[in-house]
Amino acid sequence: MLRKTIFPLIILSLILIGCGGPSAKYTTGDVLLSEDFNNVKAWEYYVDETEGHYLEVADGVYRIRTGDNGYVWGLNDQNHTDVVIEVTAKQLTEHENNAYGIMCRADTSNNGDGYYFMVSGDGFFTIAKGEGDNVNPVVDWESNSAVNTGAAANTLRAVCIGDYLAMYVNDKFVADAHDATYSSGYAGFAATAFEGGDITVTFDNLTISEGTLAAE
Repeated sequence: MLRKTIFPLIILSLILIGCGGPSAKYTTGDVLLSEDFNNVKAWEYYVDETEGHYLEVADGVYRIRTGDNGYVWGLNDQNHTDVVIEVTAKQLTEHENNAYGIMCRADTSNNGDGYYFMVSGDGFFTIAKGEGDNVNPVVDWESNSAVNTGAAANTLRAVCIGDYLAMYVNDKFVADAHDATYSSGYAGFAATAFEGGDITVTFDNLTISEGTLAAE
């Protein structure tokens, strides 16, 4: 399979957000998927040694290894609409200028469109959306102390309910926004590195639950 890589649009800022609370509250319902990655066929497999892309289930985790030539992503094949996705992501490499995290409502054609909830090894986060050959910010890259830096683990939570998008890092709310571009799709993981670096990151203990906005 030929895999398209997406070159990111990066806007960096030192403004801290998430100091207040979320603009909406949500509840979770039935668990749609609970994945511990003990089945090697549980998630998308892809290896391109020429480009240096590796996406595979190995040793009880989903592992992505890639360089700085654009985002790569791995999807499951369960279509969803309103969900809350939570996973533990662990950066294994030292290079800090990177991005990794959750995809929500990824296009079922596997073209990279969808919402991205990402953190970086230098302590930033973003909510973005893949559109054609770009990943464009819904919430600009922002610094937040909730993000563990360097070779470390971060528990990421993506809320995708209606047009409401929210992100939590290590149980701390960091940002929310409204965007109605995508209403359904697959869940996934994505990663890239910048400035000539590379990244190896693992994902484990994935839970996808039904999500509903709470009545005000």
